[in-house]
Amino acid sequence: MYEFLMQGGTVMFILLGCSILALTIIFERAWSLRRSVVIPEKDIQAVEQAVRAGDVKEALTICRDSASTMGRILWVALQNRGVSRPVLKEVLEETGRQEVAHLERFIGVLGLIAAIAPLLGLLGTVIGMIEVFQVISVEGVGKADVLAGGISKALNTTAAGLSVAIPSLVAYRLFEARVDRFVVEIEQHALRFVELLKGERQAL
Repeated sequence: MYEFLMQGGTVMFILLGCSILALTIIFERAWSLRRSVVIPEKDIQAVEQAVRAGDVKEALTICRDSASTMGRILWVALQNRGVSRPVLKEVLEETGRQEVAHLERFIGVLGLIAAIAPLLGLLGTVIGMIEVFQVISVEGVGKADVLAGGISKALNTTAAGLSVAIPSLVAYRLFEARVDRFVVEIEQHALRFVELLKGERQAL
């Protein structure tokens, strides 16, 4: 492994760093973007039941203890339950934008790694091919084994770049799609909760 990295030179070590960073982000986002962390259905139902029962304090406690994306949004809604419907929706939209930015954290870095890794691999290959042609200029083309070995080493960085880029791109698209689905569900829950709050308020 060390020899493989040394053959690729500096570019290979940069790609190694990119791969470590990409894996770290993939594991972190996979853990952070679980449904139980973003939209815990049991907590949402418990909050709605507490609101229907008129126990706002209990609903606030559930939201605070939930420590989830949806819990924080519902907590803001409960804290601003006395304002008008348009103002409440505006407050929730602002809170939602902040929460979505939190959900999208680091995902853009995966897209960046997926974009630059193949280019870094190509750069390493070009550098390697320049070295091969320098050998040709000195020793000629008579030593086919030396030339083949040099070309093989030069292509290692391209293979490494693609190996980093492909899983990074797949993870980037998957996480992006997951966040988009969560955003739609969060909006639906938030709107329903606004109607619930205003309905309860009017009934009281």
